[in-house]
Amino acid sequence: MKPLIPFLVACFSLLYFTNAGIAPEITTLEDGYNIIAKLPCLGCPFLFQDTSKGEDGPWTERDDDNALLLNISLAYNSFALTLNNRQIHPIYSRLPQIYANQVLQDISVDALSTIVSSGQLEASHETNAGGGYFGLSYSQSLRHVQDSTALVFQFDVIELWSDLTPTPLRHRLERLDQMMLELLLLQKPVYSALEPVSFEIIKAELVRRGHYGLKSSSNQQIMNFLDWDTFGQKGTLTHWLASWGSAMLDFLDSGIWALFITIFGVMVLFVVICVLCIFGCSFWQDDYAQAQHGKAKRRKSKGKGDVELGRMPFKSAEELGLLGRGRVIGVGKSD
Repeated sequence: MKPLIPFLVACFSLLYFTNAGIAPEITTLEDGYNIIAKLPCLGCPFLFQDTSKGEDGPWTERDDDNALLLNISLAYNSFALTLNNRQIHPIYSRLPQIYANQVLQDISVDALSTIVSSGQLEASHETNAGGGYFGLSYSQSLRHVQDSTALVFQFDVIELWSDLTPTPLRHRLERLDQMMLELLLLQKPVYSALEPVSFEIIKAELVRRGHYGLKSSSNQQIMNFLDWDTFGQKGTLTHWLASWGSAMLDFLDSGIWALFITIFGVMVLFVVICVLCIFGCSFWQDDYAQAQHGKAKRRKSKGKGDVELGRMPFKSAEELGLLGRGRVIGVGKSD
């Protein structure tokens, strides 16, 4: 009798979850072009906000099995792949910052449908779908299938970050049994030279890291969430210029006096630069250059003074070559 008890418990559990209508790991919104992946987050704290008293309380952590919602869509006429409304392929400058909603692992189909219909997946960094939201540090890779036009895309979340809690939360997903998203993309037939190359999703599943682990490969791209912000990668010159320019625009937009101060500051800076150019040239010359410059200046001023005073030096006729002094250097013979 005792061996039947675990079997009966498993049967009742399966019946309960089936009746509850738990959302699957992969939900297809549009066949070949749009899916929602419910990525299990092993060991991740579940962020919860108590609203039972009619007001928003502080965010706290709970130990519940939870998952991250990933909304993946593929363009019809190009190979543009987006995840949670952020384009992740092709990448022209850098990988984007991606936010993901956190939900309970046993979220129902009806609850997921409500999240999709209300547009919360498109604003995952502003709203929540029962739990909190996280900024993702992730790695992604795209590789060709040998002897085929198909491509394999893998997306692996490696770290979470959230500032909802009083102290910012940072959690790293290091377990090898953590799941990651894998898509199999197949190129559609091209019937014209003018027709763009496009793909469709023919298979989407969650696979274990397994032997992939957290090791990087040649075609792998890694995005560390805390190393980037809206101005770019922190610590770089472009980040400093972008942040400084944004601060200046905010200052100019603060009022008319800010505009006047900025114009006056630009004028003062221009005058200072002109003064430095005028009086600073001689400062950077060496002693020899200064001596030669002074000698030429004195020679020029001395010549001008003689002309102005009528003191031109008098030259004799001999010096001018008007009177020649003959000198016999040979004897000629005349018939």
